[in-house]
Order: sequence, then C-alpha cells, then structure tokens
Amino acid sequence: MSVRKTIEWLLTCPDPEGVEGFLLGLNFFNFAIEVVENGTFLRIYTDDGSLLEELRLRLGCVPIDKKLTQERDWFVYLRLKPFEIVPNVWIDPTHRFKKDAIVIKMKPSAAFGTGDHPTTKLVARLMYDHLKSKDRVLDVGCGTGILAIIAKKLNAKKVVAVDNDPLAVEIAKEFARKNRVQIDIKISDLLENVSGTFDLVVANLTTNLIVSLLEQVGKVTESGSIIIVSGIPTVDSEKVKLAAKEKNLHILEEAELEGWKAFCLKRP
Repeated sequence: MSVRKTIEWLLTCPDPEGVEGFLLGLNFFNFAIEVVENGTFLRIYTDDGSLLEELRLRLGCVPIDKKLTQERDWFVYLRLKPFEIVPNVWIDPTHRFKKDAIVIKMKPSAAFGTGDHPTTKLVARLMYDHLKSKDRVLDVGCGTGILAIIAKKLNAKKVVAVDNDPLAVEIAKEFARKNRVQIDIKISDLLENVSGTFDLVVANLTTNLIVSLLEQVGKVTESGSIIIVSGIPTVDSEKVKLAAKEKNLHILEEAELEGWKAFCLKRP
C-alpha cells in the first residue's frame, strides 16, 4: 500500500487571525499556527503552489522552510483529538466524540480559534470561574467564536460576539449553528458597533488592542461587571496593569501559561 506524502511548509505569519479565517473559508484545515518567542509562524501541508502564492500576496506570509512529509505525520502534528478546555467542557475537532459533558464541535485547524492556544485556555479558565448563570456576555475579537460558544453552553443569558474581520464573523456564525447556540455575531472594530451593557466582557487580543479596549470598556459595562483579557505576553504585563489602574479597574486575578498572561478585572 502506498503512503501518501505531501510538503510541509513553514511560513512567517504576520496576521494569524487573517490566515486562519482565509484558510477556513476555503475549507482547508491542514495547517497550524505556532506562536514562539521569535515570532508567529504558519505550518501548512499542501502541494498547491497557488495557495502559497495567495497567502503571500493577501496576508504577507513568506516561506522559510519546507520538507517532504507523510500524511500520518501531519495528522499527528495537528492533534486531531478532543480535549477538555475547562472542567466538563470538551472541544471536539473530530465531530465523533461522545461523552457525558458539554461537547463543542470545532473544525480541526490552527491553534488560534479552536481553543488549543494558551491565550484561549487562559481566558476560558477565567471565564469558567467568574461566569454566572444568566450573565450577559460580550466577546470582543471573537475569531471563530469559541469563547462565545463556551459562554452560551455555560448558561449565559445573552451572548454577543464581535470581530472586525467579516470572514471571521461568518465562520463564527457557522460554528454557532453547528453547536446549536443562539449568539448575536456581528462586525465591529472593538466596541464601535456594540450597544447595551454586559455583566462579563472577554477579549483575547493583542496587548495594544487590550489597552484600547480598556479605555472604552466603560461604555458597555456597569458597576460590578467583570472584564477578562488575554493574549498578553508576560513582558507586557505592567502595561496592561497600568491601563487597568488608569480606568480604576480592580485586578481580581491574574493567570499565566507558557509565557502568556491573562487578567480578570472588575469595575467598581
């Protein structure tokens, strides 16, 4: 029996969320995004040169390495196995997992968006600890909608999810449908198109975007509201703490995983 082989490419990845949205939009799942100390990289398994050229032209990805690999190797690498992201909540990329628990179906793709990245795990864990039944939840920069779906599965009363990428919004809507949850998903640059107030705001973003969010989060929160932010390299911790202090937000908890930080804040 012949063994299927393909090329494993390693590319620079200046826009990880854009790359994931683009590839998922093509129903292409054989890739992973790696975040390491010296940058963010795309590992992709394909023989399609035109796809690589589109990634270069559209998203600035530049190939830096390639090697021939066997199909079994890249399926192992992509870790197509269900995993428990918070107690009794499982992420299932296989769509075949059966367990007496909350099971969320997600397409197997990159670490970003499927819950396997440390920044997503951090915010999910803090949300699990602080979310109360019937809370109104806002997910800012929702990507594939994983955090919003978890919130709804954990009995949030109302969930709104926003992203400034139209493709991400469509993907989040698809995943919400597959998981049979009602979430209001729409385009918004941070809080630009958001109205109303929320008991819990979650955001897995870059440090600079988190600082911008904290400057305006007062318009969608009230006394007692919780704000959970993640996506912060440990070296940026003080920058976020200062931004929180300037807005009189109390730090309830901070968490760290694999060089990333997350903060749980409360509005007095």
